[in-house]
Amino acid sequence: MRKTRKEKVNAAGQSLEEFLAAYDPSVYRHPSVTADCVLFRGDKVLLVRRGNHPCIGELAFPGGFTEEGESTEECASRELMEETGAGGVPMRQFYTASTPDRDPRDWTVSVCYIAELPDLLDVKGGDDAASAAWYDFGVAQEGELTVLTVGGARTTMRVVRDGFGKVDVNRTEIVANGMAFDHAKILLRAIEERTQGERGDTN
Repeated sequence: MRKTRKEKVNAAGQSLEEFLAAYDPSVYRHPSVTADCVLFRGDKVLLVRRGNHPCIGELAFPGGFTEEGESTEECASRELMEETGAGGVPMRQFYTASTPDRDPRDWTVSVCYIAELPDLLDVKGGDDAASAAWYDFGVAQEGELTVLTVGGARTTMRVVRDGFGKVDVNRTEIVANGMAFDHAKILLRAIEERTQGERGDTN
């Protein structure tokens, strides 16, 4: 006779089926999940100008909310196409922004994707992006403050670093913001990481 393994139960004596039948997902607060795309070509970054609230008229990464049944990778590719017309761009996961107050609409967790492109793609604003374009960027220090300038928009930050020496997006303080949401902090982290990669830094 074929032996069957003893079914696993938890401390309450429930099988997996019994546990799932009694499980109430509303016990936990669920954030909305979004994806954002950080695309570089040399000394330029691809950004959209938001066409709707919140942060209307401000520069932001192409991105948006995941749809039902969609992975964040699929969301990133779809939103990039919808908002800029750029398709077939290979991107890798780079950072997850999860500060509860990062979006005034609700608690959103954004999975950020990054890519270094060999050429400037032709882009055009679409969906809820009023425009899409490649922007020059620069980073400078003014005393204890870090200033990120993108397309004439200036963001001043008091940077806090994590245990690995990278920009701590959660704890870095924005003194004056020139971009939507926390995108200036994410962009600064991305700029520093790609610069370290070019130098071959390992820490």
